[in-house]
Amino acid sequence: MSFRLAPRIALSSIAALPLLAAHAVPAGATESIVCASEDKTASIDVLVGLGLDVISVSRVTLEARGKTWGTDAGGEQKIVVGQAFEDPDKILLDVTDEGMAGIVASLRLFKASEGEDYVSGGTLRVTGVGAWAVTCSGP
Repeated sequence: MSFRLAPRIALSSIAALPLLAAHAVPAGATESIVCASEDKTASIDVLVGLGLDVISVSRVTLEARGKTWGTDAGGEQKIVVGQAFEDPDKILLDVTDEGMAGIVASLRLFKASEGEDYVSGGTLRVTGVGAWAVTCSGP
């Protein structure tokens, strides 16, 4: 049995299909949830995907009492998202050390809205550093 190659135009069209498909999928929008303690000694910035059925955490930057952590190279210590949960009333997030051996920080947020007003706040606990009440801005 012998095979015959298709003309060049057809091959280049097939090669372009993945590029066209990538543009057909809508890009996920992201927005930061930024929380801070009243005394500004602790803060967390969580970049999340919007419009999804589940919470999607893209990046976390954490500062507490002069120490910094980040899921990218931006912090003194590297952290990873251990688990994240969101429902209409709350967001729960735990970040761990890079080896996922222990929880570095836990964020527990409660959300409320009425009409166009939206607020969120809760607690931020950083292992070995402290715990704070935080208020947040963001989606």
